[in-house]
Amino acid sequence: MPCSAPGVSPANVTDADKLQYAAIERIQLKKLTQIAERLRKIQVPTIKKEKLGDLSIALGAQLGVDASPRSPSAVSDTFFLPCDWPLEALEYETWDDRWSWYAHRLRVDPAILLQVPETMSEWFRHCLRRLGRLVPDLWDHYSWPGAIREAIGLRVPCRHFCRPPSHRRRYYESYVQWVMFATVPSAMPHAACLVLDSGTLADDDDDDAILLSEAEAAVALIEFQLADGDYTNHHTKPALVATLLRNQTARLTQAHFDGKQNRLVLRQSRTLDLTGAEPSPDSWTLLRWIASQPVGETRYAVGDSDEEALWDDPAHLTPRISA
Repeated sequence: MPCSAPGVSPANVTDADKLQYAAIERIQLKKLTQIAERLRKIQVPTIKKEKLGDLSIALGAQLGVDASPRSPSAVSDTFFLPCDWPLEALEYETWDDRWSWYAHRLRVDPAILLQVPETMSEWFRHCLRRLGRLVPDLWDHYSWPGAIREAIGLRVPCRHFCRPPSHRRRYYESYVQWVMFATVPSAMPHAACLVLDSGTLADDDDDDAILLSEAEAAVALIEFQLADGDYTNHHTKPALVATLLRNQTARLTQAHFDGKQNRLVLRQSRTLDLTGAEPSPDSWTLLRWIASQPVGETRYAVGDSDEEALWDDPAHLTPRISA
């Protein structure tokens, strides 16, 4: 985790550039809105990977989550730099929140759709809040769908599915529990969220589908940033979606809209194992990514309108805390 918020030097953008960037942003927003409408019509909780192309969604290379990116190209590919504190430092700083990990194990009843992800989310929420106090001014945080809408006007995805003939008894649920946006002073267009999903993840080798909730959450965040109007000078509005599931697994999804392909690109991690009497290695991995720093130069280069990226030299990245 960095010791300060990232800084971005303001670009010397001409009026002609601004008009062209605004036109590109409107085109991207229209496309994202179309994708969102198509996703809302889906009445099953998963999407076959072979069908993603029909939705203007592409799967990129797997998101590597087991090592922090160090090269400029790796940073530009992930847009999020996970907290790199030593495990001993993370354990020490979050020790007072360990009760919430033990509590979720006492209350686990897999038959209740969202009980497992909801109770597990408490540990991540408490840890993130504590780490956020140590390294402030990285993210603005908003929790719970109704409160999120009231605070910033964002309608986060909330879904439930019922089997006919009954339309009352739910067999599947998912919703976005909280969202984070890079702070206004940072001038970064990054967004992240935590999704709770009552589904399960299969072994990576056998997984032929993605979760509808993952795609909808990614689209909602990027669409919101495009509509905001404050990030017109940015060719990329990255999003990070962390998903907790009923079988005590999780997955990370990094998303961005690729203007050249005219489609949403998703990069997904391997399945993370969150089981155990104590926080598992994958639990700490997930926490590191949830507590990540927005990085990578997402602005257009001066005079550039063909969406070529300009990435930070690693020497200019915000320094990280070492313990």
